Amino acid sequence: MGAYGEFSRMKGKSIKLFMWGYQPHFRFEIEFCMNEVMKKFGVSEAGVECLLVGARIPGHQNPNGICVEPEDGKWPVTLFDGLLDTIEQEVLTHPLQKMFYSDGPSMQDKPGNIRRDVVRIAVQKALDTYDTEHAVRSFAGMPAPVNDHYVVPVIQLPDELFERFHVLREPISDGYVTGHPSLIHAAVSAVLAEAYDELLRPDPGRNSGRQMRSSKEVVLRAAESFMSTLRVITNPKGYGAPNLFERFNLISSLMYEGTEGTGRLLLAKPESKSANILLKFAEPISFREPRWCRKVLQMALSETALVADCERIFGLGTVAAGIDPWVSQDTFEIEFIEHYHWRLLCGEKVMLVSRHGSPSLPQEKFSQSRLLDIYQRLFPKATKEDAANFILLFKAAVKQHHGSMLIIAEDAEAEADRLRSQGTKIEPTRLTPDFYCHASAIDGAIIIDPCSVCHAIGVILDGPACPGNTPSRGSRYNSGIQYVNATDTSRLAIVVSDDGTVDVVPLLRPQIKRSAINKAITNLEAANKDNYHSAVNWLDKHRFYLSQVQCDRVNAALERIRDEPRETGEFWRIWSKFLTHPEMNDSYFESEVTN
Repeated sequence: MGAYGEFSRMKGKSIKLFMWGYQPHFRFEIEFCMNEVMKKFGVSEAGVECLLVGARIPGHQNPNGICVEPEDGKWPVTLFDGLLDTIEQEVLTHPLQKMFYSDGPSMQDKPGNIRRDVVRIAVQKALDTYDTEHAVRSFAGMPAPVNDHYVVPVIQLPDELFERFHVLREPISDGYVTGHPSLIHAAVSAVLAEAYDELLRPDPGRNSGRQMRSSKEVVLRAAESFMSTLRVITNPKGYGAPNLFERFNLISSLMYEGTEGTGRLLLAKPESKSANILLKFAEPISFREPRWCRKVLQMALSETALVADCERIFGLGTVAAGIDPWVSQDTFEIEFIEHYHWRLLCGEKVMLVSRHGSPSLPQEKFSQSRLLDIYQRLFPKATKEDAANFILLFKAAVKQHHGSMLIIAEDAEAEADRLRSQGTKIEPTRLTPDFYCHASAIDGAIIIDPCSVCHAIGVILDGPACPGNTPSRGSRYNSGIQYVNATDTSRLAIVVSDDGTVDVVPLLRPQIKRSAINKAITNLEAANKDNYHSAVNWLDKHRFYLSQVQCDRVNAALERIRDEPRETGEFWRIWSKFLTHPEMNDSYFESEVTN
């Protein structure tokens, strides 16, 4: 861990905090784990960052009171000015100071527990200003003593994630147990718990990848922990309730007389006025009887739902009139969609989705902003009205309960004539969402021009086989790829599969600024082995956009950094050589306005 402070740059050399060379690797392990967890939740670019903050343990003589890793200045030590004084003040007034435990070991542990809690809270508060200025949220984990310092692992996530995915109001507590406001919060907590356990081991970070749980295990623990929040809200002090994530997976996996389970279940406090029980069972059904629960799920129609309190099912009912569950946040819904597939909602807000036992966050069928970007790049002459009409058609397509395909082509009129023997050519007609719903009821693609004028329906597409074909994706998807790639004329295919999957062909990479690439390369060229990571990580994710000259500069910088002297036992990641991508061209760059 790089050290900052009054003595951190003596004779031009950074003083190391822990006297071991694995701190950056441990930090990267935390960051990597959190990023992998977010990917499994369906978020490929979560923007996770991690830092470590060290606060000197009282009585130790290390000249560095506060230390930060990384030491490249992104999180300057000045963020934590006065932290040690704050910690000492807060320790004296901590609520646990008045707590008396009846057993000796708990009383002995109390001072250490108080200090660790205070250190965590103090680091969290110290980052408040940084979070506001950089539109991020910091989550400080429990500190562990490592040599002379309490070390706090901190995970930062962009604010955008918490705007994109729904979050319950805080605090969530029954006075004894605290819940998580979202699946993301539960995942962060799980990763920080892994980090704390690793910090307690000798030489934390040395055996990178061998100690912390896999991202798959962390994902499951996070889902179980988040679902336990429902017990805190709907069944206070109900500590004996079953693992709800496990139970709902089991119920959704069971068949009843050859049919898959579909239906709804409301979770609410038994005395809550948010749910009306219309049919009450004489004896509630325990969730510990999954087959019985699956049987009564057959009774839960679209108008009514099973009503339960996280331990037992009481009967059939509905949300009370005038109640908005998202406002009250005391009533939740489990929607069993199909075999081994369910989701958790609060009102109309989807909080968690589980498919075959794998939890994820709710996903857009396809990002409309990205789709609009692709449409405008393929059809630059299209007007704002054309783009708005296209988005309406896209929304209609993804709402269908069956597969369909929409083709937008510059040569739509000519193609309708060419393929008239393989479909139904029609008089040019503006395609509306309602018209789309009717036309997509028959097999085959609908062909429109960029102005949303329809020229043919029910078309069986042609085109030669191409590298993008994959047998596992079905004929509709493969025919879309073949058709779009058969010509240089601009074409766009929206493919909606029977399982609800939405594919866009071609899936153009996002545009970026040239200046962003130049800045990252310049930062890498100015960096050393201790602070080059953020620059090379960014460049590694954006290899596609680099020119040959830029690749040469990156490779030279990495070679120079690789040859720097290293401490015994220090790791070095071998980066594959940066090479140009054959498909890269100027269309992938945003225009930059200069003053």
